[in-house]
Amino acid sequence: MRPVFNSAQMRRADEIMQLEYGYLGVLLMETAGRRAARLIQKLYPHTHRFIVVAGSGNNGGDGLVIARYLRSIGRDIFILLTKPPEQLSALSRIQYDILTRFGLTCHILSPDNLRKLQAFAETDPKPVLIDALIGVGLEQTLKPAQASLIDFLRTLHLPVVAIDLPSGLSGDTGALINVPLRCEHTITFQTAKICHLVTPAALYCGKVHVVDIGMYPEVIERIGTRTFWVNPKDLGRFLPVRPPDAHKGTFGHALIVGGSRGKGGAAALATISALRVGAGLVTAIIPGSAASSFHRRILSGMSLPYGDANFAYLNEAAGLWARQHLPGKTAIGIGPGLGNMPDTHSFLKELLPQIKVPCVLDADALNIIAEEETLLSALPEACILTPHPGEAARLLRTTPDQIQARRLEAALHLAQKTGAIVVLKGANPIVATPKGESFFFSLTEPALATAGTGDVLTGFITGFLAQGVAPLRAALLGVAIHGLGARLITRCIHEAGITAALLSRQAGRALALLQPRK
Repeated sequence: MRPVFNSAQMRRADEIMQLEYGYLGVLLMETAGRRAARLIQKLYPHTHRFIVVAGSGNNGGDGLVIARYLRSIGRDIFILLTKPPEQLSALSRIQYDILTRFGLTCHILSPDNLRKLQAFAETDPKPVLIDALIGVGLEQTLKPAQASLIDFLRTLHLPVVAIDLPSGLSGDTGALINVPLRCEHTITFQTAKICHLVTPAALYCGKVHVVDIGMYPEVIERIGTRTFWVNPKDLGRFLPVRPPDAHKGTFGHALIVGGSRGKGGAAALATISALRVGAGLVTAIIPGSAASSFHRRILSGMSLPYGDANFAYLNEAAGLWARQHLPGKTAIGIGPGLGNMPDTHSFLKELLPQIKVPCVLDADALNIIAEEETLLSALPEACILTPHPGEAARLLRTTPDQIQARRLEAALHLAQKTGAIVVLKGANPIVATPKGESFFFSLTEPALATAGTGDVLTGFITGFLAQGVAPLRAALLGVAIHGLGARLITRCIHEAGITAALLSRQAGRALALLQPRK
């Protein structure tokens, strides 16, 4: 897992390098620009024409270094500066002076120079646009001239590479301050920033490349970030060991609680998914009405139906009855197909306070808690919530649009409010803890936008918990297997053809990708 910085943390790292270690800022800028230029050359080996749009701050200075190095390998460069040289930052002015000594021309922003830029852009072959207008320091909406420039650049329809981040984003959130250019690549320095990994901002960054500019590891460690970018392959060390003499009891006994009339399949998906990530035994508590549909879908999982086929939902009496089945279970997942009815409210009120093992709450279990906030005090100590944006909105008394606009803040707020680990589902899922830690995944998988995939995730996480994996690690592993499974399927079939059952069947292949090589 790699650290992720906000803008203040990045500035602090710069200060420590310069003030305490005597590392000149101009050298950091030179290294950043040189290595970014080399990467651009690799990304666009057959492109010989580039436009660099440079602002007056240090991000613009990075752009000037890039322009110089691209020119040194024979590329044709058009440089547009938004401010005259005397208004550049100190470091950018140094780079401007070096650049002009090499004979490069900088065009200062004006209507006439915009026409020249447009003519350059419209000549074949098309150039690549390098956005070095504004870096991580943006905290408010762009000035009108800056916003107009971005609107103009958008009309050119060129491939775009952002330096540090697309201009118009805040480095500290996933929100859009202004609508930036949609980039093919973003090249950032030393660590990723929050906007690269949290939607909707991340949707404009394209592929994010983190370039090492030589900051000392002890400086990065000293910043002490609590935000991390998760590479799923780094999670292999968290997988439970499976010894040669193991038996089914070695890997725990998970309990899935859910189902209702017409929704037995949801509990079945969660049950089989828990088995497919390695749980030794899985039993489902379901109402009698869901028993037949449950067993049409699953043979290896056990069930404890309550009542006969006339029982549509689990109720208060079922909650009392279920208590006797809690001993011996090592993890519990509640919610898939449960239903949000007066009966299920009574059931959850009866059962939840009795749970003493790690627990996953999803779907209607979350909707019931949103309406019955007194249940928050009954949440088990080791509890994981897995809301989609609509469920998170109900829990936080807001709207799904507000959740989506501020996904990181919503996940952290919900974790703090509930005292539980939160997995906020959606594009680039976020795992947040009550301690204020957050973990980001670069998993934008439209294939997961289909019914039942949330039930599969509940099963995955519950299955890992049942095997004794610590709650945070279980949540991270569950999200990773979920996303990798979708990615594996879309290698073979169109994403529109994916079902939750297909996704569950990919668990073994996804686990193999995470397994550390011996």
